[in-house]
Amino acid sequence: MIEEGQGEVLDLESGTRRGLSREGAIRLMAEALPLAGYGGIRADLPGWEAPEVIHGAMKDHRPSLFCQSPRPIFLDVVAAQGSLTLEELASRWQLFASAAELTRGEFHVVVPRWVAGRDGRGVAKQIADLVGVRIGYIWAI
Repeated sequence: MIEEGQGEVLDLESGTRRGLSREGAIRLMAEALPLAGYGGIRADLPGWEAPEVIHGAMKDHRPSLFCQSPRPIFLDVVAAQGSLTLEELASRWQLFASAAELTRGEFHVVVPRWVAGRDGRGVAKQIADLVGVRIGYIWAI
């Protein structure tokens, strides 16, 4: 779930009975990205080399995944299980989008295919517009 402002909640329930956990979604992407031509993958998972923490003016964040090639790709996973405030999501996305721009890379997000009965990609685009970031690609799983 994404909580907006003073307790308003945006529900991130997937279209299936059990959505992937954040760790499960990161693992799925870490294993699929090499098949899509990405290299130098780091994942925020036990047993993987973790992506570097990105330092922001107000708060530091670690991307869920990072790919070194063909260009720097910063990925943030928003899973169906768990909750996240809109402010936290904005902080993460703005920082990762800025880091991607500075490295001439891209910022990607990974979202559930369905979010509260709506297309997950559409919801991610709306959130990106709301928080003022450009997403290079939206992976819906």
